[in-house]
Amino acid sequence: MRSSRRCLTLCTTAHGQAPSPPTPRHLVCAVALTGGMALANLVNYTIPNLIQGVSQQPDGQRDPSQGEIQVNGMSSIAEGLRKRDCSFTLAKVSTTPFGDAFFHSILRDQSEEYLSVITNSFIKVFDLAGDEKTVIEADGTAYNYLSTVTQPKQQIRAVTIADYTFVSSLMVLPQMDAKTAPDPARPTAHECLVWVKQANYGQTYTVNCNGTEVQVETAVAPVVTSGSTTTENRISSEEIAQELIDGPNGNDGLASITGITATRQGSVIWLQSASPIAIEATDARANTDITAILDRVQVFTELPTIAPEGYQVQIEGDPGNNFDNYYVEFEPRNGTFNEGSWLECVQPGLVYEIDAGTMPHILIRQPDDQFWFGPADGRQLSGSTPSAWTINVPKWGDRISGDDASAPLPTFLADGGRAINDIFIYKNRLGFLADESVILSRAGDFFEFFPTTVTSVLDDDPIDIVASNDRVSILRYAVPYQDELILFSAQYQFRFNAADTVLTPATAQITVLTQFEVDTNVRPVQAGGGIIFCQANGQWERFRDFSVRGAGTALTADAQDLTAYISSYVPRDVFKLTVNDTGNSMFAISEFNDTSTFPATDYRKRIYVYKYFYRNQGNGTERVQSSWSYWEFKGASEVLQILCVNEELYALVRYGN
Repeated sequence: MRSSRRCLTLCTTAHGQAPSPPTPRHLVCAVALTGGMALANLVNYTIPNLIQGVSQQPDGQRDPSQGEIQVNGMSSIAEGLRKRDCSFTLAKVSTTPFGDAFFHSILRDQSEEYLSVITNSFIKVFDLAGDEKTVIEADGTAYNYLSTVTQPKQQIRAVTIADYTFVSSLMVLPQMDAKTAPDPARPTAHECLVWVKQANYGQTYTVNCNGTEVQVETAVAPVVTSGSTTTENRISSEEIAQELIDGPNGNDGLASITGITATRQGSVIWLQSASPIAIEATDARANTDITAILDRVQVFTELPTIAPEGYQVQIEGDPGNNFDNYYVEFEPRNGTFNEGSWLECVQPGLVYEIDAGTMPHILIRQPDDQFWFGPADGRQLSGSTPSAWTINVPKWGDRISGDDASAPLPTFLADGGRAINDIFIYKNRLGFLADESVILSRAGDFFEFFPTTVTSVLDDDPIDIVASNDRVSILRYAVPYQDELILFSAQYQFRFNAADTVLTPATAQITVLTQFEVDTNVRPVQAGGGIIFCQANGQWERFRDFSVRGAGTALTADAQDLTAYISSYVPRDVFKLTVNDTGNSMFAISEFNDTSTFPATDYRKRIYVYKYFYRNQGNGTERVQSSWSYWEFKGASEVLQILCVNEELYALVRYGN
């Protein structure tokens, strides 16, 4: 009969630090019993350190620097295994339980760093000393945007840019406002322009309006001689336009037509009516001298340089091409009917304004050390202490040109709206994930998602691109990585980049990299040279380290399994990961309370710790530390949220009520 026993001894100082000598050792003792006499063979070997955490492998396969249990310890590549650092209370958030919450850091600069606690009914902001800041709710109704959230940590996204923190609810579908262009509305329901382009001698100018025909005939020549009489004839396009209004007899022109109001500026006549206008203008020179304009022309050069303010016309372009037409409206230099310019506009009758109440709201830090939360609707904030100040709240940009074909609604607004699954910053653009699409704002302008012109594609135009694949892949998370974006769906990982050039609508592309199942309840985080994401595995959670190596045709992507040797260690229902890059550590928390065991195992009191370290080795890197353990807060009811800021771990913890 033979038995074996492995003994592990850790010597610590009074402060929990592992000394260099004596070196911890494994002592393996094999005892053989033969005829009542015991024969012992002692095997003694050195354990270099205890920095590799726990392993669930059999003793024979476990690394000597790993153990079976490690609680409230910290595996340090420099200090060895030691006790974790102590924790202390910064602030009491609430005297009553408020349930689920989303935790977000607001790191403006080194002197202004805050933690925000976001629920479906309030937002609280604290500085890193635990002092609470006042949060002003816009109009007393801004929290309504969050009211439909039932699981804040799963259904809220946030990103901070300087003084602005974008807060997005997955439970509110973005919408367009119901009002349509033009705004303001035209003064009358129906209108048209009659433009006398040029005055020619011996010409007949004819305008037929609603069945009434008005004609103006010009002299046959500038100078007419009849016998001894010489008549000098001076004509102008302005005079011809006025005669069309008055009529040949002074009372039978366009102004005399029932229901028609005729106004002239220069050689342009503006007709207005409450009823539809049927208009036709002709001359003997194929309309080179006069033309009538209702709501469309073939080319831009057919438009006059004089028109009423806001008058809108469609430029049809090539009749066989539905994508070269566009719309313009007139902007006079002064007054309401004068010389000016034609500018691109949106198609009349089309919705053009985003409903700010359904879009991500913004949390703004004010100069008075308070915060304001509300929609991006263009209002102005002001204060009087400690000095007068004003803040112009940004506004989501309107659709200012084109129609549904040339300037379609971005994916998150199309077809009744789609949930914004993630919000991020990339290449100086604000980005959204919605359905299978990546949508980026105009470069340098985070609130603009419509093009400025539809006559050409500009490099800074918004980007809206679909992650095409043979299976439906709803994009859940976007993580910046090595000057690119790695997009995560439930089953695929995509690469979004600009094909080694400047990011523009023409160069943006999405390619499939790997196919790993992803637990979409947990946001992946960048750690070291990779991105750590979770995989649901029944009662347990598995972790993988995604990385991309090489470039071009030599590019390879993979996701190394970090939990192969602890496959039943981290419980399911993990919902938050946070990384301390300086300390090479990642932390995870779960909301799983296992009542199937006796006694019940409440994983909600634990913070799972992963310590890693990479060393340069030849042409690549080698992982020399991969340590798993957990910390347990036995006096707590549950750890609600965690966040790493400047090598400190902040936790939102519930004790009792």
